[in-house]
Amino acid sequence: MSGRTALWRRDLLLAAGVTAVAELELVLVTLGSGVPAGAVLATLVTLPALTLRRVRPLLAAAVAALGFALAMSTGEQVGVATPFLALLFLLASLGWYAALRPGLAGTGLVLAGGLGPQLATRSTTAADAVVNSVLILGTWAVAHALRRTTDRRVCAELAADRAAHQAVVAERARIARDLHDSMAHALTLITLQAGGARERATEPVTRDLLSGLETTARGALDDLHRLLRLGGNVGDEALGVAALPDLVTTVGSPDLDVRLQVDLPEAVPATVSTTIYRVVQEGLTTSSGTARPRARVSR
Repeated sequence: MSGRTALWRRDLLLAAGVTAVAELELVLVTLGSGVPAGAVLATLVTLPALTLRRVRPLLAAAVAALGFALAMSTGEQVGVATPFLALLFLLASLGWYAALRPGLAGTGLVLAGGLGPQLATRSTTAADAVVNSVLILGTWAVAHALRRTTDRRVCAELAADRAAHQAVVAERARIARDLHDSMAHALTLITLQAGGARERATEPVTRDLLSGLETTARGALDDLHRLLRLGGNVGDEALGVAALPDLVTTVGSPDLDVRLQVDLPEAVPATVSTTIYRVVQEGLTTSSGTARPRARVSR
């Protein structure tokens, strides 16, 4: 069963119950004098509109306005409260579930249906017309204002939850990036030192051990990059050899002339490319703070 169907069925039971109560009240009030047919008809038209109060609020208001007009035009008005209270409840539903323009249109229909026949036949006083108008308009307006306030509060809560979630995601990304940078730097040093020691080693066993260490460090660095990408932080993919010109442009200044010479194969592994970028970045950072005004970085 869909949510819309469930709402309709619940409101159908509500309308049936209220209609039964209103008819019973009408019988009790008119006991001994006969039940006016016009009042019965108006009740049977007005109250079933409660069935549509949530799924079709404007249509419900139009049906209720028709029943209200029948009740006012028959001239057989009796003092029963249930139909009028149900009409106010329907107007509150119109203010809660309908948008502004449909709500105003529905309220206008109810006003026209209730006050039009009375004003045409001059069967009501100006004071009564004003009181009824205030009740009808006020009920709709209060319900509509409450709905707007609730919607604004819900939107503010959703925005706050979204901002908190984004802050948590950003903090996790920052921690992951800091951890990555620290471990990547250490693994890069291990790789470079193991490679340099392997080149200088003379013993085959030592060379094999250093080669294994270098391979393991490179594999760990690859795994670290892969984990970072799985976590949604792929910013390091752009920090490679291709980004060095932008880095040099950023660091360069009138007091520090930085020149870049490229002499590398076309295809460079991603991990090696990122390592080169990090090494050059660290060197330029150090040079900008300690070197003399002219510095040259080549690779």
